[in-house]
Amino acid sequence: SRDLHTNDVNGATLTLALQGQTTAGSLVDNAPGRLIVSDPIPDFAKPTFAAAQALLNNYQKNVTIQDTFTPEQLAEEVAFIDAVMETGVMQQLHAFLVSKGEASADVAEFKQFLSTIWFGRWSEYVPGVVASSGWEHTNVFERLENNVVVGFHSWIYLFNEEEDGDLNYLGYINSIETGKTTVLSMPVDLYGSTKAFSEFNMGASPELDLAIGTLCYVARPDVPCFIQGSNGAQFTWDLHTITYNGVKYVESSHPTFEA
Repeated sequence: SRDLHTNDVNGATLTLALQGQTTAGSLVDNAPGRLIVSDPIPDFAKPTFAAAQALLNNYQKNVTIQDTFTPEQLAEEVAFIDAVMETGVMQQLHAFLVSKGEASADVAEFKQFLSTIWFGRWSEYVPGVVASSGWEHTNVFERLENNVVVGFHSWIYLFNEEEDGDLNYLGYINSIETGKTTVLSMPVDLYGSTKAFSEFNMGASPELDLAIGTLCYVARPDVPCFIQGSNGAQFTWDLHTITYNGVKYVESSHPTFEA
């Protein structure tokens, strides 16, 4: 995990204005300004960022509505997997998992594995409604019937929503500098929907977050996955799985400050 962070050459260098500290669940605004005060738009032109951005508008956020996809949207998922597998970070992860006997050396098979665990669809919140995937839940968000947000761990999506005026940054709960990224926890006020707290690996490339999540899916699913940043800072990754119709999918993937 330390090497994956070190080799994340596509990550963005962000300037954050953390402002006031707050607590989980608080809707008191302790941060009058924006969180991200630098401009990551040039980074979004990089292939994996562009491929991730193309996916963000493909999903129904209401968990009572079943997702349907056009051929073009399904092709965007394939293009995203293809793009991340061109990066050194994902190639390093693949080689490591092969060396441990945990992945096929065949790149096409490994891509199919990634596609299945991250983009395979599952039902959890409304019986019979197949409305979620691990990538959607983690990188976009889903809204429950009580107007509570679940998921939402992508700093890229956070930037987009803050830029559009739909996210009100209220302040931070905890932060850790990893050498390449800033791990951050904060309460969420998004479109007027709330979440007590959510965590982000600020500045990480899409491939870094995908690689760490995949590593923890294989090595330590559903238990604390202890990892390191490029500077040796230790923190925890939370990789939850869900089994649906006999297949184990990613449910959510993000850093955490919980024990």
